[in-house]
Amino acid sequence: MEKQREFLQADNLQLDDNIKKTLAGTFPLPPKVADAREEAYKKVRALADKESDTQQKDEDALEAKREGGKSHQKLRKALLRGFAGTAAVAAAAFCCIYIVNPSVVAQVPIVSHVFEQIGGSLDFAGDYTSLAEQVKETEKGIESVTAEGTTITLSEVYCNETALYLSLVIHSEERIPDTFYDENGKPMISMYGQIDFDFDDEGAIDLVYVGDSEIDGKLVDDNTFAGVIRFDMGQHFSNKGIEIPEKFKVQLSVPQIVGTKLHDTRPEMPKGLKEQYEIAMEENGLGLTDEDYERFTEEQKDIEHQLFNDMWNAYYELYPDRQTYPNQYDNWFLYGPWDFAFDVARNDEAVIRKEINDINENGLGIISVTKTPMEINVEMPENLDCFAAILDADGNLMGNSVPGYDNAVPVNGYDTSKIYVYICDYVEYMDELKGVWWSGGYDESVKGEVFKELLDGRSLYSKEIIFDE
Repeated sequence: MEKQREFLQADNLQLDDNIKKTLAGTFPLPPKVADAREEAYKKVRALADKESDTQQKDEDALEAKREGGKSHQKLRKALLRGFAGTAAVAAAAFCCIYIVNPSVVAQVPIVSHVFEQIGGSLDFAGDYTSLAEQVKETEKGIESVTAEGTTITLSEVYCNETALYLSLVIHSEERIPDTFYDENGKPMISMYGQIDFDFDDEGAIDLVYVGDSEIDGKLVDDNTFAGVIRFDMGQHFSNKGIEIPEKFKVQLSVPQIVGTKLHDTRPEMPKGLKEQYEIAMEENGLGLTDEDYERFTEEQKDIEHQLFNDMWNAYYELYPDRQTYPNQYDNWFLYGPWDFAFDVARNDEAVIRKEINDINENGLGIISVTKTPMEINVEMPENLDCFAAILDADGNLMGNSVPGYDNAVPVNGYDTSKIYVYICDYVEYMDELKGVWWSGGYDESVKGEVFKELLDGRSLYSKEIIFDE
């Protein structure tokens, strides 16, 4: 596999106003399409209350093996109804909404100002332009690597003690495949590979374990995607007692880019396996309805669970890669490798770190809290049975639209003069407390106050942290 390196001169990367507006915008949809999107989401949410999403069936099946009970019954119910679940509706809705010809967007060249263009729309939004530096392998310019017809160009990098943000542009000679968009209107495209820092002895680290491998960004045109990868430096290195130096070198190796297909091609449960399950249930004197299941003894439930798991195990023997992610049914791939080496300078401008060191007799508490121009990061003892909810000065739940980041929340749009940290039982928070925030039963003016009062009474640990003092 041959790859070529090319260096783009900075003086050839000036953008005109139209291009800047194109990248910086949110690409608003026509009113009819926007209305269709909202209607589609309503239908998806309504169906989600009634049955399991087809896209999650296999994960729920594995969970059912471990836990049984309600999660198992929910999946069993969906299976017996058939496999035309909410995912089909969602896919159809997104097909209508997002298959928009990007040719309506100006043909935008590969640029070196990604942060300037999309920094305000990122999950961790902010003004990166005065903080980030261009990534250069040499004085000639920005490094690009081309492999198998796809070029990745590293644009800029910003790093503080909590996170490293790397902007980049992906340009493919072939049209980027149709991609599923999340509810925030962002294409689900990820970068898989390894990153290696020269200041530790750990060696290469899987990107998935240093942050989120999903690239936060936008499709610029049919062939181009601009985005930002975030690496969770604080959580990873602070737990090991490693301090991030002022300057260091990074090696980045990316073997593949992975996108989520707009339409998955996963095989349905074969009719024969489903019939075997139903016959075995009948032979054991067990009914197939929800009412039957509710009347099962514990012994009968154990029998049903075993038969159900046997069916799914047989399914996975037929389609073994359905247990892996990414896979050919749910994802599309672009193959590298793309290998980079670049320098990073730590920038602690406007970073506030507070050493808390308040741990109670149950091992719950806060070690430190760090506030940067982009995020607030709470360092606490690891406890998988707990969840940390972080509220701003007005009681608003921070980071409610940014899933997947451990104890790190964006600051954009919040009053962070002070925050409230609540450590809650994980199951209780997910099953009961969180729903109060998302319920529509409270006026927005008092919603934060009501939610804060709830956490004051139900959390296992709480702490007020004042930054502006």
